[in-house]
Amino acid sequence: MSSSPSPAVAGHPWRAGPELGLVVVGHGTADPVGAAETAAVAAAVAGLLPGVPVELGFLEIARPSIGEALAALARRGCTDVVAAPLLLFTAGHAERDVPEALRAGALEAGLGVVQADALGAHPDIVHLSRMRREQALADVPPLTTREPPAAEETVLLMVGRGSSSATARSQLEAFAAAAAPASMRVEVAFVAAARPTLAEGIAAAASARRVIVQPHLLFRGHVEEQVAAAVHRARTDHPRVDWVLAARLGADSLVARAVVGRAAEVAASSGDRRPA
Repeated sequence: MSSSPSPAVAGHPWRAGPELGLVVVGHGTADPVGAAETAAVAAAVAGLLPGVPVELGFLEIARPSIGEALAALARRGCTDVVAAPLLLFTAGHAERDVPEALRAGALEAGLGVVQADALGAHPDIVHLSRMRREQALADVPPLTTREPPAAEETVLLMVGRGSSSATARSQLEAFAAAAAPASMRVEVAFVAAARPTLAEGIAAAASARRVIVQPHLLFRGHVEEQVAAAVHRARTDHPRVDWVLAARLGADSLVARAVVGRAAEVAASSGDRRPA
């Protein structure tokens, strides 16, 4: 875990007592690094909430499942649980798949569960996104034949995983606008299930002197590899453009703080809520 601290989490309402637990909901991945990064964030969340029972549950692929995590919280004495999705936006998983899994697991475990919002444009996530872009630019070798591009000659191409949700584009555009300098042109693209496609986004950005391609992803996985491969092709297809690839958000302390912030927003009002 890294990064300097953001504003303190202290002051967010969290009802005292071990009867209110927290389940950190991960998407799930077959990539062992991605799974380890998810677990690291969940462990950091627990560290930020001493005395609060915290468990990690995955929506798919990896274990423990959401149901298994809720059962573990019930065994630890919880009667109510806040579910904090490790998801960047409110789309299909946050709107449908996670609530369905939570409802089934809560019924089985006899718990009341309330779901927190996706991370969205939480200030800590916006700050971390800016850090990743700044780190990528700091690693670019100095240009020997010309002045480095100014912000107005640079395009930020923010790349999302993709979703069939009608709001997928507007959510990514809003986040990119919040994270980018006001003078920088912003384009968005998606690897799957939404448009503009990654190829379309690269084509739209290629008129700039410099393009910063930033995969807006939490953890390592196949999608990040696809973005890296597309940037490699773009360097061949558009050699006059300075292509800069930023890193994923990763298992950073700021992600854990954002999870706690989203969970704390609903923790004070979570008592006695039971699944329908």
